[in-house]
Amino acid sequence: MNRSTRLIVIICIVAVCGVVLSQSLWIRDYYQVNKERFDKEVNYAFEDAIKIEHKLRCDTIEDLIYKILKDTTQTSITSKWSERVGAYIYFVASKKDTADKYSFSTIHINKPILSSHDTVRDEVAHYFAAMYRKEDLERNIVFFRTQNLGRHITQYVNVYAFDTLRLRPVFKQLLEEKNIQEPFVFYMRAEDSTLNRNRFPDSLQNIYPVITKSYPTYSMKKGAGFVRAMFHKPVRYMWSKMTGIVIASFVLLAIVVFAIIYLIQVIRREKKLSAIKNDFISNISHELKTPIATVTAAVEALEDFDALRSPDKTKRYLKISRTELQRLGDLVNKILNISIYERQDFELKHEPVQVSTMIEEIINKYSIAGEKQVIINYTNTAETNTVLADRLHLYNAINNLVDNAVKYSGTSVTIDISFLREKEYYIIMVKDDGIGIAASDLPYVFDKFYRVPAGNIHKVKGHGLGLSYVKYIMEKHGGWCLAESRPGKGSTFKLALQA
Repeated sequence: MNRSTRLIVIICIVAVCGVVLSQSLWIRDYYQVNKERFDKEVNYAFEDAIKIEHKLRCDTIEDLIYKILKDTTQTSITSKWSERVGAYIYFVASKKDTADKYSFSTIHINKPILSSHDTVRDEVAHYFAAMYRKEDLERNIVFFRTQNLGRHITQYVNVYAFDTLRLRPVFKQLLEEKNIQEPFVFYMRAEDSTLNRNRFPDSLQNIYPVITKSYPTYSMKKGAGFVRAMFHKPVRYMWSKMTGIVIASFVLLAIVVFAIIYLIQVIRREKKLSAIKNDFISNISHELKTPIATVTAAVEALEDFDALRSPDKTKRYLKISRTELQRLGDLVNKILNISIYERQDFELKHEPVQVSTMIEEIINKYSIAGEKQVIINYTNTAETNTVLADRLHLYNAINNLVDNAVKYSGTSVTIDISFLREKEYYIIMVKDDGIGIAASDLPYVFDKFYRVPAGNIHKVKGHGLGLSYVKYIMEKHGGWCLAESRPGKGSTFKLALQA
């Protein structure tokens, strides 16, 4: 990895770390905001629950007071006109002790009570019970307006004193209305601060980190003067509030990481392609110069050294020139084929192709070359000599395999070409006794730009496109290609065409 690539990787890693850090801080702050919201919500719900529970108790005691007042066997309710007040005065008294009475007037009724079953009497009973509730019960006091009634109300207040059993369902319902389903417990104490200034033991706050404000219960029970609600860590609530943001953060982070990895891969691929391009230009330049220089030398020999007067020299130089020009033509064809393959938008021209004739051309071509001894054998067991294919590209595919067999071999090579049929395919098999291919390299030989590392055994100029071109052409024909090889034992390539 060079300096520029290393710098890009470092910048990308720093960018990812920055994104992770900023998202973590943002999620932490969002968590704190939601925790504070949870604290407020449960405190509001608890305050409302205390009020509702108190209201329910007042409703119950008010109904009981009304029943005592309505009971003519226990309570006497009468009226008398007062000239001084200019209204009716109502007297509420105990039946057992008529001196134990309480009087009041109200403009809301101001009607005489004519009998013990008068509807006005019922109105007065309702009004008195509601007045007692508003002036006394709602203020958590019991005023003995009559001794008999005061004793009954005191008994009712004690029986229907504050109770967490009534508070729990009310509080739970209010929490559910706020989409809070966290478990809670009540915390009762004899003394507490309604200003929420009390501190709690760490052992308690570690278990219950969320504790509501304190409210007085006005209960006479020992140790039950004030009540709070306590919650464990609100995991479900926080998760319900933060699920979307956490998932979005992870998705964003994944996208950034994926983009950076993709960017690094693109950079590496571009560097690899650049290196391949430079290697390709170097190889092509060398391969172009060699036949040109050879032909130039032969022509100069014919011109400057009177080789034309010697038929043997003339024939030899012309043969060399023809061979080198053939090499040059083959090289140009390869470049053109690579160009066509790069476009990958060309159409095959299917026509009847004489396989034996085409292979004979290839055999004749390599029998002329004198760089190394090349022996090519051909057999046909397919019971036919004709296939439907694009002649030019099929020829190039077979020629690439033969050319590789010649290049990747020692001082001599024997190549066996077979034409046979296997089920619904015609197979053209090219087998050589060259250097072979390692098992670790064999799965990649048809990949674009892949070249088998030769180390110090044998160095061959190439571009890594030949076998990739062969595979593409065979698949475009609707066939396939296969490679089998062992180091030192040669290689076998199979080209399959649909029969």
